[in-house]
Amino acid sequence: MKKIILTLMIGICLISCVSPLNSLGIFKQNQDVRITQICSDATYINISSVTYPNSTVVISGIEMTGAGSGEFYYDFASTSLLGRYDVRGISDGCEKTFATYFVINYFGQELSPSQSTLYLGLLGILIFILFVNFWGMGHLPKSNVRNEEGRILQINYLKYFRLVLWLFAYFLFIAIIFLSSNIAYAFLSEQMFGKLLFSIFSILLAVSPVIIILLLISFFVGLYHDKEFQKLLNRGIFPGGNI
Repeated sequence: MKKIILTLMIGICLISCVSPLNSLGIFKQNQDVRITQICSDATYINISSVTYPNSTVVISGIEMTGAGSGEFYYDFASTSLLGRYDVRGISDGCEKTFATYFVINYFGQELSPSQSTLYLGLLGILIFILFVNFWGMGHLPKSNVRNEEGRILQINYLKYFRLVLWLFAYFLFIAIIFLSSNIAYAFLSEQMFGKLLFSIFSILLAVSPVIIILLLISFFVGLYHDKEFQKLLNRGIFPGGNI
């Protein structure tokens, strides 16, 4: 029992004696990061290594530039990966060695719980609106009123509102994909999913003019035929054509 208590006390002492690493901060992806160290009695400070979030050593044995008053710095530019970068160095002053880190994310700042809730809440609202849009679309007529023989009895112009809702749904879906890509960049250290979503967003946005043109053509062609059918109905003729 005494050995167990002694072991626990030594463990607690070791944990309390280990001070957390000082962070250089959070920076935006592909932004240069200035690594700084201050040591009043050092004549040099060298960076032993900078390690990527995937544990790959990026640079090693780099001499930091002296800025006077014991301050040394090095501008680090390889910040394409998201996550934590560990920095280790050595000098002839202070504590001889140092270890610090900085974090790279998509926004260049730490997301607060309120910001995270806002992003996720906005995504939920957009998805809800998309479902309501399709629900409303399902209650709209798809074609003109016909009898059992398939002859047109009445022109239903309300069906054209479905085209408006389809266009609204398309751009709403684009917004959902764009927001999802930003959320993926913000919360996931792996960029693959965020890049995939952003690629889908870019493709959908690029083809949107074609979608608009096709819907406009469908609208005016259908409207033209309905006008012709309406003339026949006014004359008491019930056309049997499909539209």
